[in-house]
Amino acid sequence: MKNAVRTSTLRACTCRNWFLTAIAVAGASIFPATAQAFDVVGVRPGMTEAEAMSALTAHRLGMRVQKRSMNYNFRDGVQQLNTESFLHEVLVTYDDAQGREDFRLYFSPLPSASRIVSVSRNVSLKAPPTQAQLGAQLIQKYGAPTVTGKSYADLNLTWGESGKPMCWRSNPKATVIGDGQGDITDYLRKEQAKGKVPNDFSQCGLAVAANLVGEPVRQLVVRITDYGAWATSQQKAKEWVEQQRQEAVKARLSKGDGPKL
Repeated sequence: MKNAVRTSTLRACTCRNWFLTAIAVAGASIFPATAQAFDVVGVRPGMTEAEAMSALTAHRLGMRVQKRSMNYNFRDGVQQLNTESFLHEVLVTYDDAQGREDFRLYFSPLPSASRIVSVSRNVSLKAPPTQAQLGAQLIQKYGAPTVTGKSYADLNLTWGESGKPMCWRSNPKATVIGDGQGDITDYLRKEQAKGKVPNDFSQCGLAVAANLVGEPVRQLVVRITDYGAWATSQQKAKEWVEQQRQEAVKARLSKGDGPKL
């Protein structure tokens, strides 16, 4: 059961001057945000499809919606079989006089209940603000960033959930926030061997990554991923598929019958 994981990479840097400017623009005391504050226009990990669509309807009218389902396949030793299908991704697009805005919602696989594990927003800004202005808005919403970085003219900010392990990849050269759509358990097990990830994946916290494109900012991309829910639901899916495979093999062998001799 293999799934590719798309990631976005940013270069880490020292951004003290930018950060102080953004704090000044924010004009308030800044504290680390709690997981409850980690949402995108009201959409957050843990929501059902109906809850997310309600929030997006309240955000803006005129949405176009596309849904993508998926299933897992396995072999019983002779033929390929498929699991039950489940909702994997919802793509919501707005494109009118206000400009274009895209949302991608990724959901936990069966046998877990269908809940958002990651949400991303990509919006074009018709009246581009400066990085300091938009950065101040993001700091007001999410608190002081855990990591700041510059990639050419782009500014990148990353937040980790306070009090929980940062299971996402971060080092002096790069920060990577997964989008929740593939299997991350193999990567996390490697990090467990290094002592960087807890034995219980459910202890992993949420992560928020914001990419401010250009100066002034022409485009904003924000992604929120719940690493605990993502990893635990993928682990359950692996076990679920393996159980079905074993049952299918057992059923096939019980029906085996040789020719008349």
